[in-house]
Amino acid sequence: MLEANITNIQHFNVHDGPGIRTVVFYQGCPLRCKWCQNPETISKKERVMQDMRLCIRCGACIEACPNAAISYQDGALYTDTDRCCLCGKCEDECCTKARTLSSRKKTIDEVYREVMKDEIVYRKSGGGITISGGEPLLYLEFNRELFRCLKAEGIGTAVETAGYVPWEYLRDIAEDTDTFLFDFKADDCDKHKFWTGVENGRIKENLIRLTEIHPNVVVRIPLIPTVNDTEEEFTAMMEFVCRLKRINSVHILPFHQFGAGKYDLLGEPYELGSFKEDNDARVQACVEIAKKRGLKVNLGGTGFAEDKKTESKIRERKKDV
Repeated sequence: MLEANITNIQHFNVHDGPGIRTVVFYQGCPLRCKWCQNPETISKKERVMQDMRLCIRCGACIEACPNAAISYQDGALYTDTDRCCLCGKCEDECCTKARTLSSRKKTIDEVYREVMKDEIVYRKSGGGITISGGEPLLYLEFNRELFRCLKAEGIGTAVETAGYVPWEYLRDIAEDTDTFLFDFKADDCDKHKFWTGVENGRIKENLIRLTEIHPNVVVRIPLIPTVNDTEEEFTAMMEFVCRLKRINSVHILPFHQFGAGKYDLLGEPYELGSFKEDNDARVQACVEIAKKRGLKVNLGGTGFAEDKKTESKIRERKKDV
């Protein structure tokens, strides 16, 4: 039975594909973006997240741990990661939810039943299911089977990916995917490696090949101050995008600090704490750079570029593949 580590299933989203959607988040990502807003999803294994503001020091988690991995040290809970088996018993016994695991294993049937609770919402809004992460394509077989079940019921599907996977992963799920949300973080290879931990050659090649076989690819750009919002770097990114065979639109996602607090829960430092969110001037400058090249631009990820031919193209994409 296929299983996947699911960090969250989030209902009623409007930023991750057409219409109203449910987003399924997966554990594990090959990138290490310094600005990651879901750092708990980076590791392929579950992570213990601990919020001492909620802890009432009742000791229930210590008693529940089968391997004596949890103890108090200097007034705070300490977890011996060598002893911890990630069984989740501490989370089950924590009455304030101060201690949680970043993900739980779920079967395809469990995920399908959860996302189909909002079936009527998808049908009325033109929405559906988006898989995200982490990198959801690390669970290729799981998601191929999930998408086949969803498509059999006429439910829309979308993949949000960083693109750093073997080309075959993208190719194999393309047939059952209505929309790809493809992250493009930097054009310069050295800059990409410094800020994300990996080079971007595979990502750019996958994006080129995907736009050759699929009619509905959205290029998404998390706009990071001084990293990819400079005139030089963003212009290079748009020049690359203009060479792609076909895309739906470019989504520019302004920088925010919404996920910064998660680093504290993981006991890890957050390197971009000093980066400012109020960079409207650079955001608008980047929007203009994209528009001057004739690209459809969406700011913030809400709404999708309308294309009367997109629906028919999706029905015809098997011929392209």
